[in-house]
Amino acid sequence: MDNPMSQNTYERQLPRDGEQNMSMFFDFGTAQELGDFQPSTTTQNQETASRGGIRVSLACIPCRSRHVKCGAEMPNCSRCLQDDKPCFYAKSRRGMRDRNAPRKKSPQGGKVSPVLGPQVFRDHNAMGYAIGTSSSGSYTGLSSETSLSPASSSLKSASPARLIDLYYNFFYKAHPFVLPRYYFFSRLENDPESLKHLRAVIQYIGSLYAPDIPSAEHKELALSQLDLPNMPPNGFTVQTLLLIAIVFHCDDEMDRAREVLDRAIYLALELRMNSREFANIERDPVLAESWRRTYWGLFVTDSMIAGITRAPSFMPPAYVIPRARTFAEYDDRDFEDETPIFSSFTYLVDLCRIFGSLLNLDQLSMKDRELAVANADAMLVNWKLHLPPEKRGVIDKDEQVDELLFQAQGLLQVLLIFIHRPLSRLAHSPIEKISRCAPPPSSLTSPPNPRTLWLHTRKTILAAETAIDLLALPCPLLNHTPLSACSFTLTTLACLSACCYVLEGQEWLRMRDRVRLGLGGLKAFGEVWGTSRRTEGETKRIARAVFEAGGTGEGSSGMSPETGQLVNSGDSVEQIGFGGAGDMMGGMEMGWEDLREMEYLGMLDRMGQQGQSRFSI
Repeated sequence: MDNPMSQNTYERQLPRDGEQNMSMFFDFGTAQELGDFQPSTTTQNQETASRGGIRVSLACIPCRSRHVKCGAEMPNCSRCLQDDKPCFYAKSRRGMRDRNAPRKKSPQGGKVSPVLGPQVFRDHNAMGYAIGTSSSGSYTGLSSETSLSPASSSLKSASPARLIDLYYNFFYKAHPFVLPRYYFFSRLENDPESLKHLRAVIQYIGSLYAPDIPSAEHKELALSQLDLPNMPPNGFTVQTLLLIAIVFHCDDEMDRAREVLDRAIYLALELRMNSREFANIERDPVLAESWRRTYWGLFVTDSMIAGITRAPSFMPPAYVIPRARTFAEYDDRDFEDETPIFSSFTYLVDLCRIFGSLLNLDQLSMKDRELAVANADAMLVNWKLHLPPEKRGVIDKDEQVDELLFQAQGLLQVLLIFIHRPLSRLAHSPIEKISRCAPPPSSLTSPPNPRTLWLHTRKTILAAETAIDLLALPCPLLNHTPLSACSFTLTTLACLSACCYVLEGQEWLRMRDRVRLGLGGLKAFGEVWGTSRRTEGETKRIARAVFEAGGTGEGSSGMSPETGQLVNSGDSVEQIGFGGAGDMMGGMEMGWEDLREMEYLGMLDRMGQQGQSRFSI
């Protein structure tokens, strides 16, 4: 298999003087929204015309803003192509053409055939992708308008390049495990056979974000691959299965999602995808990082689905991988004089480790559960307290939402609700059983401790408010992972319970607004994903039952969790108060602690700080 990039090429892609020392793959920043500029749609030759001297004034805007040298190639400079960033130039009254450059005409006059030949995807960049069919390499730049809604990103034709572009614009940032866009197109050109199955799934996902494109044919093509007996046992097949599992889950086909995800997990373990040997099989650092992300993407997705279905564990113990020293090094980071900054993906995986240790809480007695919840709360608080300042929010330095931190912060609040609500006054109503996305836990064998009801109630309310407020961030909701729909369902139900059993007056009104915000988020996800459409309807039914049963906020009355009848709710939120008793009790045994090769996450954002092309802690 051709290696699309040599070691020397990779070394040239390390941060240069004047640039920030960030990993190319983890926390590499968010590309600017293309709505800030108008991309050129002028038809040009693929063959670069020989240029006279390039004027310094032709430096592109991104290179100027970073104060780095620009190659000034048209339509996209080599540096922006290399970094997978949008490239655009300031408009000039005299135009953008170099007067010293000879003008060559394409043999086909720049026309593009609608039939995709072997030269498809020959040119690709962060703004547009060429579609050519002849050896002349003529192309037209297709604008990949990454506006804030799928409808406004529509073009006249459902070209493969456009569908892949939609995938990267709307889905990739929340699930960044396939090759980055530039490298995906590069491999698609050099070795299209290796991406045959994966490309079909990516194009199907892209079609979901364009209302003008019928997705039925793309779905049939993508899902038909599940029945193929000759899918190659390689990492791209694992990526294909993982994407299909996510699509199944978010399209309300939970059983099929679990089946396909298990298939992907077993294949990844059979390939030893977590090993250095597999990561370096092609000696391509970009591809190696993609394999590492895919392995941990399986871990994160498996934990999410296990939590939603309240499974006792992620995967059968026979498939747990022996622990290596690198996990201990990561866990000991808090004792170092200078705490290293790891990637956003690393903190998300660490939180999923904690999640794995909490899945058996429903099986504990009340006495054991109280202690386990105290320990779990300490673990979650520790996770938050030890985040570096750069990772405590969800907005990165470019004022864009870091989708992996968005998932992590949302999961943190969901886990706090998960552990505290069963021990609080925010009881589960019988009608909540209709929710497939956020079913209530099994009944407790004994009532919660009345002395700690206020603590667990307060923590649940604070977590629910914080989680719902994430939906109000100024960014398109469809850019978030569709897996978060069930998390927001669980959070919305906690807000409903607070309205029903605890809050009154202005606090009740504010919490009802958050219920509406949660329903609005589910509605937005429901424009694309079937699970969100179904769970929106279920949550609305529960909300109607709560509010029609007397949850008006005018008094301290609510619905009995056992009978559905109105009862006095007890303390208001002021009476609940807040305290930290037991917040920082001892740690809990880590679930999934046997996973190894943690350094494969490429954790340090400052990769290449010493000019080394490797991924390690």
